[in-house]
Amino acid sequence: MRKIPRPFKMPWGGGMVIEEVSVVSKHHEPTIQLLQFDSGDRVIRFCSYNDGRFSRSPLMIDEKDLRRLGKATTKAKKIRKMISKLSE
Repeated sequence: MRKIPRPFKMPWGGGMVIEEVSVVSKHHEPTIQLLQFDSGDRVIRFCSYNDGRFSRSPLMIDEKDLRRLGKATTKAKKIRKMISKLSE
């Protein structure tokens, strides 16, 4: 597990990763992160890790792992609340 909270930096600002869920799959570790910028704005980032390192490639996830990642969000109430807005 990666330390939470932990800092992140983007070209347009930084902040903290305040919540994270992931599952280990055959090729990578699909991950959902809740990022809170120093301004207070919150965003969801869908990303992945490879061999413990952040991947800058787009997240690709198969149906089986998507289901597992969705189940993992039950442990992350803030992420689950934001993702639920996708189906509103």
